[in-house]
Amino acid sequence: MAFGELIVWYLFLGGTAAGSFAVLSVIDLYTAFSHAGDPCFPRMPLGCQRHRLRSTTQGRIARTGYSIAFVMLVVGMLCLLADLGRPEVFYLLFLYPTSSFVSIGTFALSLFAVCLTIALAESVLTLGPVGEKVSLVAKAFGAALAVVVMIYTGLLLENVVAVSLWRSAWLPVLFLLSALSCGCGVVFLSVCLCENYTGALRWFRGLSLVDAALIVLEVLAVAACAITVNAASADRPFDALLVGEQSCAFWFGFVGCGILAPLAIEVSALVARRTHRSSVIAVMAVLILAGGLSLRFVLVSAGVQTAT
Repeated sequence: MAFGELIVWYLFLGGTAAGSFAVLSVIDLYTAFSHAGDPCFPRMPLGCQRHRLRSTTQGRIARTGYSIAFVMLVVGMLCLLADLGRPEVFYLLFLYPTSSFVSIGTFALSLFAVCLTIALAESVLTLGPVGEKVSLVAKAFGAALAVVVMIYTGLLLENVVAVSLWRSAWLPVLFLLSALSCGCGVVFLSVCLCENYTGALRWFRGLSLVDAALIVLEVLAVAACAITVNAASADRPFDALLVGEQSCAFWFGFVGCGILAPLAIEVSALVARRTHRSSVIAVMAVLILAGGLSLRFVLVSAGVQTAT
């Protein structure tokens, strides 16, 4: 088994970068093409001049979010290369492509990195109409690639036959939902780092609704993984997360930090029809990210232990 700490960081950073891009790009695309007159997202004529007409607050949030996602992706890819031990293996995947998930994931990750770079450049620089249209295409294409990257991180584990803990069709779904939730966490942090926080407060309610729904679906996906994995093996491998050596990280890190605490903060704000202070939102965002990292850590660690 060649799964170590670097792979855990790659799964987390790569998935979170993709989730952040997916959330931000959907917002940007909605801003560019929406004619609903929503004050939170200014109306744009067919996506033209979007960079100049969108609100200053949205521009700051997009710039910060894409920057964080870019750094995460670069560090995640470095972790992957370092774990391979032979960086030329990554290069050979381009020379000799196959139909394997590793090969498909490599191409998707590389193309996604290009789209993210274009989106980051557009958020930092003032581009002309042609550059803005190229950015819109990159965001639309990159959003699809981001979904592939998020699912691929789960497929990478699911197709390891030797580990019964990972042999569930719900695992890629769980990784997708977790990555999107972590992406919301990055955008929450971007809102907190925005200079004009008053203008960004309205973002919190919409993101809270989305993330709360993702967390609920994430709980259902975990339950589906547990049922399918334990039903397929007499050893009940998923129990290693619930009562084994990884139980503390699972219950405190994933369930406590990644599920219960963020959900309580978001629901309390939505029910009370108010917005928490920026410090509370920042703490919640960190908890979401900690929960996403804990999920990947316990799955990889427990999977390797049960296989050996």
